[in-house]
Amino acid sequence: MDAGQVAARGRALGRWEALGLLYAVAAALCRPLTAPAAVVVILRGVGLLMWAAWRQAPPRRAACSWRCVFPWVALVVLFGGWELTAGLWGNDSAHPTFSLLVDPVLETYPGRLVGWLAWLAMGRWLAIR
Repeated sequence: MDAGQVAARGRALGRWEALGLLYAVAAALCRPLTAPAAVVVILRGVGLLMWAAWRQAPPRRAACSWRCVFPWVALVVLFGGWELTAGLWGNDSAHPTFSLLVDPVLETYPGRLVGWLAWLAMGRWLAIR
């Protein structure tokens, strides 16, 4: 592959990126916390599980030590603690959960679209790390 092909590939939207964008555009049409939104998330998850099973990547040995796992465990514990504490204290403006904080943004279609794109981008980033 020469430098021109690499540059063209970098500028072009890949097949998976285009599918992710189309998915986000369609999924953002669903109102949060409704049955259609749940179906959209479940279908995406089932599709990814089927793709992973079909792909059958060879098993790898974990190359990650406690040093790379600890930050993720700490983030999960902190976020879970925040959600649990705020939920038990009333989930109001004085003690908001994450969903209460982002609800004004997710009420609009552009906000939901940005939310879906961010969620998909974060998932892809975590998957290819």
